[in-house]
Amino acid sequence: MKKAPGFSFDVSREGVGARLEEMERKLERMRGLYESFFMGIERSPPEVLRRDLNRQILEMQQVPISNASLRFRYQALTQRWVLLITYWNRTMREIEAGTFSRDLAKAKRHLTTKGTSAVTLEEALAMGIPAARAKAFVAHQQAVQDRRVARAKDAAAGAAQADGAPASADTPKTAPPAAQATTAPSGVPPSVALPGLSDVEMQDAYRRYLAAHQKAGIADSAPPMDKLRRSLAKQLPQILSANNCSRVRLDIAVEDGKVRLRAWPLKES
Repeated sequence: MKKAPGFSFDVSREGVGARLEEMERKLERMRGLYESFFMGIERSPPEVLRRDLNRQILEMQQVPISNASLRFRYQALTQRWVLLITYWNRTMREIEAGTFSRDLAKAKRHLTTKGTSAVTLEEALAMGIPAARAKAFVAHQQAVQDRRVARAKDAAAGAAQADGAPASADTPKTAPPAAQATTAPSGVPPSVALPGLSDVEMQDAYRRYLAAHQKAGIADSAPPMDKLRRSLAKQLPQILSANNCSRVRLDIAVEDGKVRLRAWPLKES
């Protein structure tokens, strides 16, 4: 059967139909190989098959398909190809960054049983995470843990200063009052007390606030205390005035996966 100039296959109706059937089989086989790679069964993604199918799709774009049925099959094939390529590329980026959802789910189950907050390389391999991506995954987990530890130290240092305890050797020295006044965010300087709320109560509420984020698995999303103080400094005067009281209490609530800090008026007896 004679091929058309510039094409690697016969461009008759039968030839185009045979090529589309071949491409559909390749795409389905490639989908299975990618899933096997993501599950850790295959050691590498099917790059050779992907390049071959991509070449065939580009070649088919140059073919004038006059048959409506064949043209519809080709359009459906290319749409599915684009969707799968987008999914595969996104998943590969997650694997390289150590944020692949399946690996994170394995780590969460492991950490719940183990009772710790970090995963070693040996533990990642034991959980079934392939060696090719275990190192990136462990590095990401360690970075998350380091941020949690740093945030907990900052909160502890702030609580110690509020309670009048001496700062430890690891606690950064605070700037003089004049420097603080010039570098503090606009609106509410850290030295200004919150109306209706003591510093000790604020520190206790923030510790409970961080603990709720940790329990919900979203510790990285907890805002710093200064941001909460600025927000409360705007809300508390309105709450006190509207309820004709001089004190408030802070409660922690978790709604729709988000941790919220709420101020409630305390009626005087």
